[in-house]
Amino acid sequence: MAVYAVFEVELLTDPSPHDADGYERYRAAVPELIARFGGRYLVRAGSGTALEGRPTTARWHLVEFPDAESAQQFWNCPEYLAFKPLRAGAADVRAVLVEHPPG
Repeated sequence: MAVYAVFEVELLTDPSPHDADGYERYRAAVPELIARFGGRYLVRAGSGTALEGRPTTARWHLVEFPDAESAQQFWNCPEYLAFKPLRAGAADVRAVLVEHPPG
Protein backbone atom coordinates (compact mmCIF):
# COMPACT_ATOMS: atom_id res chain seq x y z
CA MET A 1 0.00 0.00 0.00
CA ALA A 2 1.40 3.41 -0.98
CA VAL A 3 2.66 5.75 1.73
CA TYR A 4 3.56 9.41 1.50
CA ALA A 5 6.58 11.18 2.91
CA VAL A 6 5.86 14.83 3.63
CA PHE A 7 8.86 17.11 4.10
CA GLU A 8 8.57 20.64 5.45
CA VAL A 9 11.82 22.44 4.62
CA GLU A 10 12.57 25.82 6.20
CA LEU A 11 15.59 27.37 4.52
CA LEU A 12 17.77 29.21 7.02
CA THR A 13 18.50 32.84 6.34
CA ASP A 14 22.06 33.68 5.42
CA PRO A 15 23.75 30.25 5.58
CA SER A 16 27.51 30.21 5.22
CA PRO A 17 28.83 29.52 1.69
CA HIS A 18 29.99 26.10 2.93
CA ASP A 19 26.49 25.26 4.21
CA ALA A 20 24.81 26.57 1.05
CA ASP A 21 27.14 24.43 -1.09
CA GLY A 22 26.41 21.37 1.05
CA TYR A 23 22.67 21.92 0.71
CA GLU A 24 22.98 22.13 -3.09
CA ARG A 25 24.90 18.83 -3.12
CA TYR A 26 22.18 17.31 -0.91
CA ARG A 27 19.40 18.55 -3.22
CA ALA A 28 21.18 17.15 -6.28
CA ALA A 29 21.73 13.70 -4.76
CA VAL A 30 18.44 12.94 -3.02
CA PRO A 31 16.09 12.50 -6.04
CA GLU A 32 18.14 9.58 -7.37
CA LEU A 33 18.05 7.90 -3.96
CA ILE A 34 14.30 8.40 -3.67
CA ALA A 35 13.82 6.82 -7.11
CA ARG A 36 16.08 3.91 -6.19
CA PHE A 37 13.63 2.96 -3.43
CA GLY A 38 10.58 3.28 -5.66
CA GLY A 39 9.68 6.81 -4.59
CA ARG A 40 8.44 9.56 -6.84
CA TYR A 41 7.93 13.23 -6.20
CA LEU A 42 4.34 14.42 -6.33
CA VAL A 43 5.40 17.90 -5.18
CA ARG A 44 8.96 19.20 -5.06
CA ALA A 45 9.76 22.52 -3.38
CA GLY A 46 6.16 23.68 -3.54
CA SER A 47 5.00 26.68 -1.58
CA GLY A 48 2.29 26.31 1.03
CA THR A 49 -0.51 28.51 2.28
CA ALA A 50 -1.65 27.98 5.85
CA LEU A 51 -5.38 27.40 6.03
CA GLU A 52 -5.21 27.07 9.80
CA GLY A 53 -2.43 27.46 12.34
CA ARG A 54 0.84 29.29 11.97
CA PRO A 55 1.85 30.83 8.65
CA THR A 56 4.49 28.95 6.70
CA THR A 57 7.34 30.01 4.44
CA ALA A 58 8.53 26.43 4.08
CA ARG A 59 9.16 24.54 0.90
CA TRP A 60 7.04 21.40 0.79
CA HIS A 61 7.95 18.06 -0.72
CA LEU A 62 5.52 15.18 -1.12
CA VAL A 63 6.98 11.83 -2.11
CA GLU A 64 4.98 8.68 -2.80
CA PHE A 65 6.61 5.36 -1.93
CA PRO A 66 5.13 1.96 -2.84
CA ASP A 67 5.01 0.95 0.84
CA ALA A 68 6.26 1.89 4.31
CA GLU A 69 9.17 -0.55 4.09
CA SER A 70 10.52 1.17 0.96
CA ALA A 71 10.22 4.60 2.59
CA GLN A 72 12.03 3.39 5.71
CA GLN A 73 14.75 1.75 3.62
CA PHE A 74 15.32 5.08 1.84
CA TRP A 75 15.36 7.04 5.12
CA ASN A 76 17.85 4.65 6.74
CA CYS A 77 20.10 3.75 3.82
CA PRO A 78 23.81 4.54 4.30
CA GLU A 79 23.88 6.89 1.30
CA TYR A 80 21.03 9.06 2.61
CA LEU A 81 22.43 9.07 6.14
CA ALA A 82 25.70 10.36 4.66
CA PHE A 83 23.92 13.19 2.78
CA LYS A 84 21.68 14.38 5.66
CA PRO A 85 24.43 16.35 7.46
CA LEU A 86 24.97 18.41 4.29
CA ARG A 87 21.69 20.25 4.87
CA ALA A 88 22.28 20.94 8.59
CA GLY A 89 23.51 24.53 8.35
CA ALA A 90 21.17 25.55 5.54
CA ALA A 91 17.73 24.11 6.34
CA ASP A 92 15.53 22.81 9.11
CA VAL A 93 13.54 19.77 7.99
CA ARG A 94 10.47 18.10 9.41
CA ALA A 95 9.69 14.71 7.86
CA VAL A 96 6.47 12.76 8.36
CA LEU A 97 5.45 9.41 6.90
CA VAL A 98 1.71 9.27 6.19
CA GLU A 99 -0.08 6.02 5.46
CA HIS A 100 -3.29 6.04 3.50
CA PRO A 101 -5.81 3.80 5.24
CA PRO A 102 -7.49 1.19 3.03
CA GLY A 103 -11.03 1.82 1.83
